[in-house]
Amino acid sequence: MFRIGKNNPEPRWHLYLDSYEKAYGIKIRPSTFFEDYADIQKFSKLYHFREKAPFLHFQAKFNLIIALVKFDEREITEVTHDVVLSNSLDDISYAEYRLMFGKEEPKESFYTKLMACLEGLTKGEESAKKEGKPIQSKLVMSLHRDLNFERNYDWMKNWMEKESMIRNGLVGIDFCHIEEGHPPKDKKTFFQSVTKDNQAEPNTALSILYHVGESFRDKTPFSAVRWVLESAKNGAHRLGHALALGIDSDYFLGDERTELVSEAKDQIECELESYSEITSFGPYYPKEELELKRKELKTKPDSEILKIHFDETQSQYLHTFQNYVMSKIAKTDVVIECCPSSNLYIGMLESHIDHPITRFLQNDIKLTIGSDDPGLFGTTMPEEYGHAHTAGVSEKDLESIREKSFSYRSTKLSGRELD
Repeated sequence: MFRIGKNNPEPRWHLYLDSYEKAYGIKIRPSTFFEDYADIQKFSKLYHFREKAPFLHFQAKFNLIIALVKFDEREITEVTHDVVLSNSLDDISYAEYRLMFGKEEPKESFYTKLMACLEGLTKGEESAKKEGKPIQSKLVMSLHRDLNFERNYDWMKNWMEKESMIRNGLVGIDFCHIEEGHPPKDKKTFFQSVTKDNQAEPNTALSILYHVGESFRDKTPFSAVRWVLESAKNGAHRLGHALALGIDSDYFLGDERTELVSEAKDQIECELESYSEITSFGPYYPKEELELKRKELKTKPDSEILKIHFDETQSQYLHTFQNYVMSKIAKTDVVIECCPSSNLYIGMLESHIDHPITRFLQNDIKLTIGSDDPGLFGTTMPEEYGHAHTAGVSEKDLESIREKSFSYRSTKLSGRELD
């Protein structure tokens, strides 16, 4: 990354400087940046995210990548090739990589950059094969939650019909970045449309990958868990992180959360609609209390912000609600992507032992182990499996997770690959 940035005559510093200063209180001097951080260890501290901090801190460091890269076709092909080859040397035999363009990326450059990445995947596979380390690499395009995702999807579907490289290499769409402020219900119609397309044209079917329950300071843990359930119901195939679903409910003790009235209304409706089933998993709010709260909320505007203090009683009720939702998820084909390092830092867990992966397994949740952003977190897949072992997953279960992961690849989940 240092080399790429130094060779870039026009780094886009404006995308990085303010966000880093706001997050860390440190001013970066662009004029002397490559002299100030010439020592690779010093640069590594600026670049790697190995601290327990909110998503915005992670994004501030991620913005350094965005600022330093040219992000032109040549660079995309080169970096993609290098990443695929590097992964193959770590004995990874199958990988799905994610790529994201700007919100207003023009159609022409969207196409040429997409092709450049797919070319890099092909070249990476060829180099890996020469090293005796064969790898199959596929692409998932990350789309923006708030803008142009439908248009970008339509472009790619049309190109898949015409270009075999895109049809063979592109296997899914993804929604990542900041999840706060973007309820899953807003994607319900779109997900239904994608599902219909997959059924109508299996040879160009795309999986839906959706980050949810990872960072949720804008709502209560109850609503965060409901978002996971809604995402699964809407048709997502793999859910990124879903920490809220399985993290120990006592983790939130003493918290004061804020939540929009609109979210509180949605939560009440969910609870009342499935009250009998929820309460079969343990103690919960009295039904009369929920009905009274619903009446009170109806008098409030959706945009009003509520303050909720999280106490021991709510922790007990959250545990019940989590178990209910996990039981619903377990009955579907939905898979949760667990990324131990990412979850430790962005989720601000005390240690890897606090990761909910063992609770997921105990509740028959289908899951994979991933590295999220290995460059930023300074990690590898073997290390992530090691962290999962530290979290309490047995060697036998780790091997089972590894084997089953091949059944959770995008082409299987979307219905493109039926065997």
